[in-house]
Amino acid sequence: MGKWIFGLGLIFTLSVSYETQFEESGSEFTTPVKSFSLHEKGYLTPDSVPTGRLLVVPMQVTGFDGEKSVKLESAFRVLEDVVNSEEFKEKVLNFKNRKGERAFASNKGLTNEDIYSKFMDGRENLQQDTPNEMNFFLKLYNRPWSRVIGYTSGSTNLININWKYFKGNPIHSVAANLAHEWVHKIGFDHTSASESDSVPYGIGYIVGELVKARLSSGLY
Repeated sequence: MGKWIFGLGLIFTLSVSYETQFEESGSEFTTPVKSFSLHEKGYLTPDSVPTGRLLVVPMQVTGFDGEKSVKLESAFRVLEDVVNSEEFKEKVLNFKNRKGERAFASNKGLTNEDIYSKFMDGRENLQQDTPNEMNFFLKLYNRPWSRVIGYTSGSTNLININWKYFKGNPIHSVAANLAHEWVHKIGFDHTSASESDSVPYGIGYIVGELVKARLSSGLY
């Protein structure tokens, strides 16, 4: 996968207005994923859509030193492995929302096929010149009284991660939350933290489920 390079100790100067914040609440970022099965009407074969390839690239990382850096590196590694898998592609293409439809909620009029292609294209709204990359600008903060796992804004590349949950959550939940927050960077939102079938939550849950399964089977 290549050498991981972390810009540890970098300082962010954040002067933007947080018009819209996307906050994720809870202790562990995971939930069962519903999808169309192979023999179910509506199932879409993965080979009907071109397979993409993404690299996970830490751009600027603040506050992740020592063991925190090691854990983050592990989360990045499993995230890159999973999003480039056929299992991930199949689950995104066949994701089933709460109405039983092969669609995500808050999908901006895009089909599952469109969403997979946009995800794998890797062009963040604020960083269009780095295709096929998941670029991460991360800052670790500590609010022990908060129930927010992390948050970001549409007006900045920065993703804020709460140390309270980063420390306590397993790798599959950390990877899932990173995926969720990055999906905001490519333009998808959710109406509330309860919209579990939205694009950010749905893809986050898919990542968490696949990483957890691979860890359980000893692949990592």
